[in-house]
Order: sequence, then structure tokens, then C-alpha cells
Amino acid sequence: MKSYLGSLSPQAVEALVRNLERAKTEKNADPNIQFILAAAVKLLRKPQKVTPDMQGGAQRRGQIQRMFFSPLDDFLINEVLPNRQEGRIYRGILDKVWAWLCRDVMATDVKIVLEQAGNATVSGERVDALVQALRSRSVELISEALHRAEISEKEHRRIGVELGGERGVAEVRDILKVFSAEKWLLPLLQNIPDRINEHRLKKDMDVLRLVDKCSARFPDHVPVLAAALVERSETPSALCTFAGRLVGDDDPKAIAGSQFAPFVDVVMSEAERLQILAFEHRNHNPDPVAFSQALSEYHSLVRGVERDIDLTVTGKWHKQLSETKRSISGVVTRELDGAHGAIRRALRLPKHDQSGNLVVDQSAVDEAVRALRVVAMVRNASETFAVNEIGKRTRQAVEQTLEIMTRSLITDLGKAKGQQLEANTAAADTAIMLSEIYFGADYAAQLRRSRQSAVGKGSPKEGAAPKNPERKLVASALGRR
Repeated sequence: MKSYLGSLSPQAVEALVRNLERAKTEKNADPNIQFILAAAVKLLRKPQKVTPDMQGGAQRRGQIQRMFFSPLDDFLINEVLPNRQEGRIYRGILDKVWAWLCRDVMATDVKIVLEQAGNATVSGERVDALVQALRSRSVELISEALHRAEISEKEHRRIGVELGGERGVAEVRDILKVFSAEKWLLPLLQNIPDRINEHRLKKDMDVLRLVDKCSARFPDHVPVLAAALVERSETPSALCTFAGRLVGDDDPKAIAGSQFAPFVDVVMSEAERLQILAFEHRNHNPDPVAFSQALSEYHSLVRGVERDIDLTVTGKWHKQLSETKRSISGVVTRELDGAHGAIRRALRLPKHDQSGNLVVDQSAVDEAVRALRVVAMVRNASETFAVNEIGKRTRQAVEQTLEIMTRSLITDLGKAKGQQLEANTAAADTAIMLSEIYFGADYAAQLRRSRQSAVGKGSPKEGAAPKNPERKLVASALGRR
């Protein structure tokens, strides 16, 4: 979906966002709207390089804030962590920081740049240079503002109010640290692959040499380097081994007492981030697959950490990871508790409305899909989520319910006619789809053959969702322009 949205023009993405904002308020709005809207808004906020042919005015003025904060791209996260991690900057703070800079710190400087950006006769290269100079100037002015806050309690309280308390001030310190290191940090990141595989962190020397060299010259920026690497790591847990390689000792206590401890700190923060992400998906994301995917990522991280480093000898890290496991275990337990009921609700025969149209309870189906995917995923990760007993009970109940109800629905197909046949067919198709999620494609293929035999004719035309329903929804929204 990100690739598809990226292929659209900025104007098309803007139109899409406007249309989806309207569509999500309509009755019976497509449940995928929020998912696509979030991806489109994120793409729309991505900084665009100002080019000579970009027209002056509101469009170019609107890019200034994004351009100003562009060096932070590798450090931004969308979740508020329970334990703030140095180097990982909450995206939601940027608007507050910009407003503070525009009003209290460098109002005149910002005004000049905005005026130049709005002038169509000023070249894109000139605007780009002005933003770079504005950012360089901000390093000095932010430093002065933070220093005043350190020596004046009144100033400290005032800045805290503007930025959201101590946490907001800490975010500004991290922003300042990145901006002040821009001349060497950005070239370093350009020399590091966008995606770093596990072997590169555990065995190869290229990334290790770069980080070792920079940490020797800029020891205060080790947390920043760690935050950048966790964003690019295909296997974030491998940073624990990477930290040991930097120290020259894989003893957890030696790592904890070294300057490279932030590489393990940031892995613990990633566990907290994935925990929060899983909760957000379960509570707010209509996509029934997202929750189990987040759980799977969390499990992979925890499994990798526990394989590579003995956290039981490190109080802080062990406590941090244990708290995430305890919290996420509670949510998974509640999901497993409701799995059996969710499947039964999804397999009820749908009704016809007054116009004769079949009304399928898609929300019930989505709930069952989510629950089944969690049950299947936890089957091989019960220790991570501490759900051995309830996991076993849930699997037994789910397997029995799926097998019995699916076979019953298929058998009933040979007896039904008219609207009853349509309802039975829809319920049977849902049952087969759920069975495929849990038992696999081969078992589902057998069920489909039984279904065809029961109906007494060849495979019916599939009137189900397209291969990419989100793309169809995007095309539909764009067509409203």
C-alpha cells in the first residue's frame, strides 16, 4: 500500500486524504479507510525537497517545517514510551517545538524564511539554503534557551508549559543533539545501509568500524547512534550482540557498565514500542491482521534478546522486558478468552434485509480472523506470552468448533435452496476461510472440494473482495474528485 500511494502525485494524495476524511464519517464506511488514511497522511507529511520548479506560495511555505525537521527522520517514533529512550523522538512533539521556535526562540528568523518561501521569484535552491541556515541558527538559540531554563526556575517552568513538561524538554535536547551533529551524523547514516541484516550486526565489520570510530570521537552521541541503528535493523535484538562486540566482551554486566549500554537500552525501548503498537492495533485498527503481526514482531524481538544475552543478571533491562511481557500477556489472554465466542458469532447464518440482500456481519468475521490469527501465532510462542494453559484450552475449543461447524455448514448446503442456500453458502465460505487461517491451505482445499460436491455443481463465481481491497478503495476515493 505504501508503494502504491508513493506512486501517486502529491496532488492526488492530497485529494485522497480529503475524500477519505469525508468518507470515514459516512454510514457503513469501509473499515480500511482509517488504515489507508493514516498511510496517506504520513506520506503527505514526508518532507519534499524544494526544487527550482516548485511554485512559491502556500505549498512551498507549508514544506518549511517538514524540511527543518528532516534530519530527525531516523529518530522519530509514533508511540509515547513508558520509559523515554534518549535518541528516540516522539513525532507528536514536533508541532509544539515548531510553535515554540516561531514564537519565543527565533520568530524573526522563521518569518524571513517563510516570506522567502512564499515568494515565487525566489529559487528552490535559495529556500533550501535558508532552511539549512535556519536549522544551524537554531542550534545556538535553542542552547541558549535551555541554558536560561537551567539557571532560572521561572524560565524552566515556562518552557515546560510550552513543550509539555520535562519530557518535552528532553525531546528538545535530543533534537538539539541531532541538529548539532548534522555535519557528521547525516554523512555517517548515508554510509550505513537503510536495512541492516542480522549477520551484519553480529559478524561483519563495516557497520561496527563506523560506529566504533564515531563513538570514540563523539561519545555523547552513542544513544543517538543506537536509536538510528534500531530503526534500520531487520533484527533489532541483534543490537545486544552488537553492543558486546563494541565492548569486546559479551558479559551483560560489562555491557551495562560501558558507554555502549544504550545499544541494549534501545532494544528494550523497542520491546516497549511494539507492546504499545500491539495494543493500538487491537483497540483501534480495523485491519484484523495487524494485531497478530505486531505480536509476532514482539515475539521475535524477545526470543532474539533472550537467546543472545542473559538479562537475569542485569536488573534494569530484565525488569524492563519483564514488564512488557507481563502487560502484553494480559492482553493476549483476553484475546484467547474471547476466541471461541468470536468464531461462533462469525459462523452464524447471515440474514437477508427487507430488499432481499444478504447482510454479512463483517465486524464479527474480522473479530474472528483476528482471534484465530492470534491463537495460531501464540501456538509457537506460548512462553513469550505466558499463556501455556489457556493457550492449550483455547486451541482445543477452537479446533473442535471450527471442524464441527464447518462440516455442518457444508453438509447443509445440499439441503438448502433459494435465499437459504445463499446464506448457507456465505457462512460455509467464511468457515473455510477461517479454517485456512488455522489449519492451512491443504485442509481448506479439501473443504472447498467438499463444498462443491455438496452444492452439486462446479465452483461458483467468487463475488468476494478483490485481491487488494485497499487499492480499490483508493481508486474509488480518487475517482470522487
